[in-house]
Amino acid sequence: MRTVIYGLPKSGTTYLFSLLAEAMGRNENLVESFEPRSKDENNRLHRSDGKFWDQSNNMLVKILYADANKKSGWEGDKALTAFNYYDKKIFLVRDPRDRWISAFFYRWFHRHNPNRQDYKRAYELTKSKESDPRSVPFHTLLSTDSNFLKSWSNDYRQNLKTLSDFINVLREKGWFIIRYEDLVDKKWIGLENYLGFSLESKHGIRPSFMHVSRTKTYGNWRRWFTTEDVNFFSPIFNDFLLEQEYNSQDWDLEITNSLPSAEGSDYMKRLYNHGLNIQPTSILKKIKKFIIKYSRHEG
Repeated sequence: MRTVIYGLPKSGTTYLFSLLAEAMGRNENLVESFEPRSKDENNRLHRSDGKFWDQSNNMLVKILYADANKKSGWEGDKALTAFNYYDKKIFLVRDPRDRWISAFFYRWFHRHNPNRQDYKRAYELTKSKESDPRSVPFHTLLSTDSNFLKSWSNDYRQNLKTLSDFINVLREKGWFIIRYEDLVDKKWIGLENYLGFSLESKHGIRPSFMHVSRTKTYGNWRRWFTTEDVNFFSPIFNDFLLEQEYNSQDWDLEITNSLPSAEGSDYMKRLYNHGLNIQPTSILKKIKKFIIKYSRHEG
């Protein structure tokens, strides 16, 4: 069975990929294609780092929906054309309030080449917000420039409109649409019926993907947002919430005296320094190999 998982970054696609990979690989070999960026005339999937996957009868593919700058994955029409003949096609949708928070923190992953000064600014503001949540509106972590924020909000609202229209097209074409919130709550009956097999809750996200995971919950916007954020974000998100059957009237906040650094500053720091933690180890290994080789030669 050929299956594709599609969705925006930070919408649960990696978690669902881990669950389906375990289930689809139970009784036969499974070809797993993780975030390919293109497909050639022979249906071979290619990733930007040179890795590729040949077509298989039992294949699981995870792709990302392209962002506004077309840098994060596949544009809608391209994905529809490339995977139209697949047996099972799944799209993940998530409450944009939670997804925005998660995506903001994930943008500091070292492979995204974040600007160091922007990172330092966001990190320090996040630390301040964690110790006094009401003192820093979340949208100011992005910027305090009113002109920039106005332009950004207009663009983001339009992008959500395009996304919502696309999700509706997918429904019409028979794609299975599942909410991130239902995935987390293990409300899988509809998905399991669509797939034709059961999922195992004990098989969570794979260890190799754990750096992606932040909270594995939802509704965290209620703690991270302030009243100023509600005023800022509600005109941006409400149309999408309404069209995708979320409660657009519910903007109730949870008052708290502090916020967990594991969801904010510590997560940012871990992602930003992830590559720096790996690099010295690889250099030491190379030095060790050179010393062993040289000592053998001398002996």
